[in-house]
Amino acid sequence: MARRMAIEVPGLVDSYCGTLLNEALNLIYSEQYWSWQVQTSGWLTPGLLFPVGGVGPGQSAGTITATPYQNTVVGDATASAQWLAYITAGTLPLFTTLQIRSPFYSIYSIIGINATNPAAIVLTLDREWVDPGGSLLVYMIYQNYFAVPVPDFKRFLGPRDLTDNSPLDFWSMSQQDLAELDPQRTNFSDPQYVVPWQTDQRPGSATFGNMLYELWPAQLSQEPYTFNFLRLGPTLINPGDTVPYPLTEECLLWRAKECAFLYKEAQKGEHMERGQGANWQFLAESAHEEFKKVMKPIKDRDADLMPLYWTKFKRDIYADGWGPYASTNGMLNVGR
Repeated sequence: MARRMAIEVPGLVDSYCGTLLNEALNLIYSEQYWSWQVQTSGWLTPGLLFPVGGVGPGQSAGTITATPYQNTVVGDATASAQWLAYITAGTLPLFTTLQIRSPFYSIYSIIGINATNPAAIVLTLDREWVDPGGSLLVYMIYQNYFAVPVPDFKRFLGPRDLTDNSPLDFWSMSQQDLAELDPQRTNFSDPQYVVPWQTDQRPGSATFGNMLYELWPAQLSQEPYTFNFLRLGPTLINPGDTVPYPLTEECLLWRAKECAFLYKEAQKGEHMERGQGANWQFLAESAHEEFKKVMKPIKDRDADLMPLYWTKFKRDIYADGWGPYASTNGMLNVGR
């Protein structure tokens, strides 16, 4: 497509044509909700890892040594043996997606592991340890923050707890709210809220730049959570990349040509003589009309894939998450 644009629009190079194609694609993505933008994913909370008996929610095996204002902690022989077995087995989630804390102080993300000494493994944290330090510190390792699956994530549609048959609230809580309700994050139970945290800034992370969310209350058991979500759409990077169905290359080319013609119009000099060169504005308008023609059947085709979801979707009016049900006489119970 980039090569064709460079041939049909004089003065453009292939690389810039690729930029225009992705700009045009993003404009198409933002025109409406498309079927390919609605996807399903989920999280499986690993729970408290390496648990031993203890007070309250429990603790992980062994102890750690931490020094204030250093971004590393060192596990004792017991802790290191548990960590090494987890890492060696290739268990998921990856160790560098987990969090560690000394109950009940700050929560730190693990971003690096140094197992040069298997009996004293060193964990690198995402920031300096600013809690009381020392040796023989009890600790907890679990996952508190979860990354969305794609960098072009837009918003959740319906997170839900399948184990307990309940929806998760993703719209009403912020980190400020949690700072007031549970500043120590000592509320461990089945999560009820999905709360924005920050973008993933862990070096080398497979989800670097993706948004991270906190499940609250924190889950110390292994449980699945499923969600539908809305994404923008993939960009075209490699030669084999294609536009998502039911889009076509033809509609994208017309939209990209419109962008290219407007670019060429903007490059005209102030003193260009009347009638000199192509009428880029006219060509841009013509390209836009062609784009609308080819997009009409595409929008109709896409609407057939998911017509009712966007036109009939309403928030559940039942506070406890239960919908109306059919009684034994076949009638609908519409209230309590």
